[in-house]
Amino acid sequence: MIGGALYLALIYLHPGQQAALRRYENLALPVFCRHGGRFERILSPLRVAGGQPDPDEPNEVHLLRFETAEGLEAVRRDPEMAALGPLRREIVRKALLMRVDDVPLERYFTPG
Repeated sequence: MIGGALYLALIYLHPGQQAALRRYENLALPVFCRHGGRFERILSPLRVAGGQPDPDEPNEVHLLRFETAEGLEAVRRDPEMAALGPLRREIVRKALLMRVDDVPLERYFTPG
């Protein structure tokens, strides 16, 4: 198992902001890296062709990992990240962040 602090982020965008989110993430990524963070996965919920987005469903789900538990707080205090705040508010309607544990599957699926 890889160490560090693992977070799951549910990202809800203002309408039409998908491309803007990519630009924001590219600006934020160096800040994350500077504080030992990285994006492990970016997941996008599937929608039925032609279907309208459900406002209760996130537009994206991010899995983030930091080398230490203090990494996320360091990102939040970073002046460069603070400067990106207005752009983030234009793009992101809501974001839910939770620290999660990477649980080995063997704990759940034991033979017997």
